Amino acid sequence: MISFNLKPILHLCFISILGMSLSTFNVIGQTINKPNVIVIYIDELRADALGITGHPFVKTPHIDQLAKEGIIMRKAYVTTPLCGPSRASLMTGQYAHTHGLYKNTAPKGLTQRLITYPLLMQYGGYKTAFIGKWTTGKFADKMPHPGFDRWFVSGHNRDLKMDPVVNVDGVLVPYKGHATDIDSDETVRFIKENKSVPFSISLWHRSVHTSYGNEHLISAERNRNLYKDVKITRAKSAINPCIECPIVRQPALKNVHMEPPTDEDIRNIARMTVDIDDGVGRIVKALKDAKILDKTMIVFMGDNGFFFGEHGLTEKRLAYEESIRVPLIIRYPPLIKAGSTSDVGVLNIDIAPTVLSLAGLPIPLHTQGQSLIPIFKSGKLKSPRSSLLFEFWPENNSGGTGEGQGISPWKAVRTDKWKYVHWAKVKNADELYDVVNDPFELNNLINDPRYSSILNEMKKELEKQMIETKDPGELLQLLLPSSD
Repeated sequence: MISFNLKPILHLCFISILGMSLSTFNVIGQTINKPNVIVIYIDELRADALGITGHPFVKTPHIDQLAKEGIIMRKAYVTTPLCGPSRASLMTGQYAHTHGLYKNTAPKGLTQRLITYPLLMQYGGYKTAFIGKWTTGKFADKMPHPGFDRWFVSGHNRDLKMDPVVNVDGVLVPYKGHATDIDSDETVRFIKENKSVPFSISLWHRSVHTSYGNEHLISAERNRNLYKDVKITRAKSAINPCIECPIVRQPALKNVHMEPPTDEDIRNIARMTVDIDDGVGRIVKALKDAKILDKTMIVFMGDNGFFFGEHGLTEKRLAYEESIRVPLIIRYPPLIKAGSTSDVGVLNIDIAPTVLSLAGLPIPLHTQGQSLIPIFKSGKLKSPRSSLLFEFWPENNSGGTGEGQGISPWKAVRTDKWKYVHWAKVKNADELYDVVNDPFELNNLINDPRYSSILNEMKKELEKQMIETKDPGELLQLLLPSSD
């Protein structure tokens, strides 16, 4: 019997129909003053990594200015704390259990079939660019993707920050300099070239990615002597990690439960943050010079957090706040009052519907995020969430000792008061925290009988979220054959 894979065919049919429907919209919308959009997504940037979000010594004046002229979302999270799934969720507005990219090395071609907001904006008349680190999918998936008029993937040769090879519209070109500067300069060039038309830029910096090794953990030369005498103070949870968290003691977590970043590592991360801030300054200047700054929504966000020794950990991939919580700053004066803040719980899946709403484009029915525009206007989401849902799966189907493979799949829900973590394949390892009175998550209350009713409520909340998001409750690696 001959079998056919209908997914690519159905995708092409959908794109054709989408193009025809949006072409009508585009003709009608030619006279509409469409705002520009720049989404800056930073690799492994913690929520407290910026001057304005509480960093003890790093100076980020340009990013801080975005916040002073816009809004800080103080409870912003990513649904999966891992680069590839997080970025696919940003682009699609979907959870990983929906878009299917649950690990960095997704099945070949999957990322080419995703229905992303840049793709929809391109059909809606926008000039679109992808600039930076593309980690959603295999090496071959770094080639140009649907939805982008400009494809500028720096670091096509591994994760090198210095002198990267850049995939420029499908052609590999060697560059000199730091990847952050190269990507920021390309963003400025694209702005200048397209200032008279509506544009959408996806700028995904590979800094401050903290993989160890001199070629990875390095800033631009001009900033390498910053903060050299600054003393590093560790968080309470790094000095006294949770002793009632069985998952932390698992031998299988040797790739996560290892030596935390050194003080100099943390200084280097701060220096790379300054590199990014320098680039934001150049981008804002280019928008001012083109007289389109206030016609441009700028979104600045991290793709996941990182442990600096909290709970005895380094890396990410777990449901603690340091891993899932990120900074989110949005500037757009026509809708956002300068100096605004919000404590509404929001997710990275909310960016796609926000951008599409701003552009006046239809939001696909399969989108699971919510537009943040109601928050700008009223301080609330249109449909307030009872909790936030998070998820993670191993990155290799067959086990092994590679990156992140030893971590059991987990699901978690967080309310304003409580967080519940369920480990799918580890017995007696679930976790329950009072995140108001125990913000460092030091006291696991899972076995305390005084909180049994709370635990039952949180279990029901997890079930509710899985139903509402149409989560099959099965491991995606069992549903999607690996092509490793």
